[in-house]
Amino acid sequence: MAPGIYVMAIITLVASVALWGGLVHRLSGRQGRYLWLLLPGLPLSAIANLGIKGPLARLVAGAAGITPTSDQRLPVWFLAFLFLLAPLFEEALKALPLVVPGIRAMARHRSAAFWSGIALGVSFGLGEAAYIAYGVAQSTQYARYPWYAFTGFFLERTLTCLAHGVFTAVMVMGLQRERSRAWIGYLLAVGLHALLNVGAALLQFRILAPEWAQLYTFAAFIAVILLFISLRVLVTREGVPPG
Repeated sequence: MAPGIYVMAIITLVASVALWGGLVHRLSGRQGRYLWLLLPGLPLSAIANLGIKGPLARLVAGAAGITPTSDQRLPVWFLAFLFLLAPLFEEALKALPLVVPGIRAMARHRSAAFWSGIALGVSFGLGEAAYIAYGVAQSTQYARYPWYAFTGFFLERTLTCLAHGVFTAVMVMGLQRERSRAWIGYLLAVGLHALLNVGAALLQFRILAPEWAQLYTFAAFIAVILLFISLRVLVTREGVPPG
């Protein structure tokens, strides 16, 4: 019998597609083309973790003589390095589908860049939820828990899908406005991603108590929602570009 996390993961994926996919379709003027962008990012989280972040972390740790799984106190620089791995590489990977001419053409206008970025980021978030669920399922510690014990996974992953979407939208909008300064949009996305992860990182490094880490993360998600609303108002003023 499959672990309960798989049941909750399926519920999370279906709910996230329905909620955020439906939101993109409705608020973009019912332009179904953006729904196809929920597909390209699905494998990118696994690629980021298995092909880039994991090997790079092991390479740097080995070169510095660090064993992260031991009880040794990790140096501050290495903790900072681990903290920045996700924002730096994931934000770059989420924009990777834009190398496809057909996808890049969809983001020519600012409003189109916004909705394309939202869809691509949500796509990454869906794949990340599946990847994390697989990782949880490999631990015997969680094997005995029923599916409804993973409500926290559902809430966090569903909101994280939107957060990924907003961060990617910021980057894609930056790419659309002025390609010579595209790095600004990328750095903004990296900074926002890092800020969202602060609470979880401080908890993992045993610097912040769980209740304070949860409070920070809750406030960060509220900020993400407010940023989404602000950007949506901004692009709405320009109208919906022709399909």
